[in-house]
Amino acid sequence: MNLDHIALTLLIIIAPFSSAQAQSKHEAQLCKAAETNRIVELVYDKDASKGCLPRLVDVHQVAIGNNGKLYMHGWQNRGCTKGRDYASKRIFRFDKIKSVEIIDGDFNEKSQSVKAEGWDGCIGSNCFIKENICE
Repeated sequence: MNLDHIALTLLIIIAPFSSAQAQSKHEAQLCKAAETNRIVELVYDKDASKGCLPRLVDVHQVAIGNNGKLYMHGWQNRGCTKGRDYASKRIFRFDKIKSVEIIDGDFNEKSQSVKAEGWDGCIGSNCFIKENICE
């Protein structure tokens, strides 16, 4: 076995663990936000490279998907979705979250209403959430 094969083998072994670690890195902070009705400033996926301000999200739930990945459900007050800044219900994959910071602020009326309705883990007929971790 040459050095290239060893490096490739190590990468294949380590990659799944680094993804899981990246997912769980924000879990405690996002659960705290969900349980205390807090707002987070969130840098997501390629937002920084698009020149977007950090998203402001009211965290409603953190859940595990059927695929084993972590997801956050909440109300986005400021964002960078498809080049537009608008308020809406959103689902965020943990593996695309770059940074999270809990900030001061209160859920607006629409966000409170959405959280009170709850979320069944479905988008239309596509149900992909296995279980809620916190809300």
